[in-house]
Amino acid sequence: MAKAVITLTSFTVAERLLGFLFKIYLSREIGAVGMGVYSVALSFFFVLLTLLTSGIPLVVSKLTAKDRGASGGVCSAALILELIVAAVICAVVLICGKPIGSLFAEPESMTLVFIMLPALVFSGVYSAFRGVLWGEKKFASVSIVELIEQVARIVCCVALFFLFRDKLAAVALSMTVACAVSAVACMIFYFAGRRKLRSPKTHFKPLFTTSLPITVSRTASSVNGYITAIAIPFLLMSAGLNTEQSMYVFGSCVGMALPLLYLPITVVGSLAFVMIPTLSESYARGDKTSTRRQIENALSFSVIVAAVILPAYCALGNPLGKFIYNNTDAGIFLEKSAWLLIPLSFENIASSMLNSLDLEKKSLINYLIGAVTMYAICFAFYGKFDMDVYMIAFGASLILSSVLDIIDIKRRTGIKLTFFKPLFICLAAGYPAWLFTVYVYSIIPGTVIPIILAGIGGVCFSALIAVVFGAVKIDVNISKRKGGKRSRKRLAAK
Repeated sequence: MAKAVITLTSFTVAERLLGFLFKIYLSREIGAVGMGVYSVALSFFFVLLTLLTSGIPLVVSKLTAKDRGASGGVCSAALILELIVAAVICAVVLICGKPIGSLFAEPESMTLVFIMLPALVFSGVYSAFRGVLWGEKKFASVSIVELIEQVARIVCCVALFFLFRDKLAAVALSMTVACAVSAVACMIFYFAGRRKLRSPKTHFKPLFTTSLPITVSRTASSVNGYITAIAIPFLLMSAGLNTEQSMYVFGSCVGMALPLLYLPITVVGSLAFVMIPTLSESYARGDKTSTRRQIENALSFSVIVAAVILPAYCALGNPLGKFIYNNTDAGIFLEKSAWLLIPLSFENIASSMLNSLDLEKKSLINYLIGAVTMYAICFAFYGKFDMDVYMIAFGASLILSSVLDIIDIKRRTGIKLTFFKPLFICLAAGYPAWLFTVYVYSIIPGTVIPIILAGIGGVCFSALIAVVFGAVKIDVNISKRKGGKRSRKRLAAK
């Protein structure tokens, strides 16, 4: 698992880094208002994409992990279902385009959605083949395909900027092209492994019934993002901002700052990705000891990663926003919302565990409870709403969903809540690590180098304290084989 996580994280970091640089490039090319318009369109597109692809690839991976001999039939069934659903979704959006577009603050957002519609068909093809590679634990192949998609999107977008005056349309079209490239690449990896498509007759029903709760759960998440893209500008306008000002604030905070929070917890996302087939396999075998150990270690790992990075974000959020996006508001929001790293990381891994433990319905219910709580807090401040309220409401929803997830996981597996100790130690280390980061940043001249050195120094300082006070335990054991002169050193990090 460690090898798979390292491999996946390496590719994901490269992909996220490219995406991160691409987002900087976009923000400077289309501006904060353009980012707001595009973010609204993208949030609705992700609702459609999640409705199409969220449940089926995960179920394909679980079924493949349990019985690789059935992967050809499962893949065929998934491919047919995906294409049918994609065609239905595209038809509905084209027919109901005007009433749907009237919900957007800017009509241009709906135009961007129309341009991205063909990407749904390509994504359906991609997700069917990807599910098999995922279930067979071919994480490197899946990561390479995703990296290819990111590169294709960037290259296509830059090229289209030179061909079209409408840069927002060019960004949307690049999404469609990238999805087509990733679908072809995934098919090549599938058939290169001498895999074949087989009769899907016996696989439609189990695939559909098992994937439906996951699809509903993840679609609810995407719908939540879409509702957020509509509700937040609306609430900002209720506080006195006009349409352009509200889109600027939304684009600066949600379109620019929040993605930066997801960047450092890439390794947690990689672990969640790897754990789904691995944990499903252990749970299906009835290996309770392995299941509990995986869950307890993963939860502790998620809070340690987030808490160690937290002081650096608290200290450098403002200069990061100014340097990356040339936007002061994005930097201020990033600094204030840095604490969201911990609930974001924890909820990410906990919800993935519920899916692996066949608790998809519980995952949906817990998420919906958190989402309702967020909107209740936001609308309680109608007329006085600002992004600080949104930050608190978003954090409260993540914490509540995480608590409910842990209750369900504990009931199913009997895990111990061992993650509390490393969490408290890392949080206690946060203040001195923050002071250290601020000090290093203040004594180094320049713009980029102070951010890099202070960030690395702050993370290392926080990690060192975590090790010294026992949040991270490192044991070195030396064992000798009888009758031999060689000794072996084993480093186990828990």
